[in-house]
Amino acid sequence: MAVKLHRCSAMWVKIGGHPCWRAQKALDEAGVEYELVLHSGLRFRRPEVAEMTGGPKALPIVEFEDGSLLRESSVIAERARNGTLMPDAPPPPAQPA
Repeated sequence: MAVKLHRCSAMWVKIGGHPCWRAQKALDEAGVEYELVLHSGLRFRRPEVAEMTGGPKALPIVEFEDGSLLRESSVIAERARNGTLMPDAPPPPAQPA
C-alpha cells in the first residue's frame, strides 16, 4: 500500500519536540515505506494542506492510498510503533493484566 508522509520542509529540525520529525522518525524506525511530500515551513503558505484536510494547515499528515488521512504526530508515531499504521491493520494483541 502506498503511504505518503506530508511534512514541513524544515528537514534540518531534528529535535524531539518537532512534530514532523517525531512522525518521520517513528515511520523510519518501524520500517514503513513512504513517499515524502514536503510543504512550506510557514503554516500560512500551505493552502494545499487546508484543501486536502478541509481544515487546519497543520502537519504532519499520513495519506493512505485510499485517500484517508491520519493526523497528529503522536498518533502517527504510536500506530507506527504498534504496527497498526495502515487502516486495515489488525489491532495489536491484548497485553495480559
